[in-house]
Amino acid sequence: MNADNKFGKGGDFALLLSAVIKKESSFGAGLPGSPSAGDGLMQVEPNTRNAYLSQFSSTFGRAYNHSSEQDQVYLGALILNEKIVRFGNIYNGLLRYNGGDNWYPGATDSYGRPILANQYADSVYATYKSYGGKN
Repeated sequence: MNADNKFGKGGDFALLLSAVIKKESSFGAGLPGSPSAGDGLMQVEPNTRNAYLSQFSSTFGRAYNHSSEQDQVYLGALILNEKIVRFGNIYNGLLRYNGGDNWYPGATDSYGRPILANQYADSVYATYKSYGGKN
């Protein structure tokens, strides 16, 4: 709710953030032994985290604390909110949160593996709606 309040979303964003956290880290239970180098509850990748550090500081008035679960959620919320605004809606924001700004159906990662951002977005969006999400 703190992140929801920061972005003035009236509670709905908290439901979306909860759905992302469930998918990314099972509310923290999936973190031990995670194969990703992602950061905490919302599994923000290191390069993405570094790209948003100055925006985090300007938004929250302090430096990002990697060890703080609240900051992990704040950073993910900042990124997801930016993607939603930039790409027009929650679903498109989820696609780009997972697949990157240039994601398209059939995109592959640097190892040639398919980036299944559409499956990710379908799953997170369904969870968000099951929580009572309105958008």
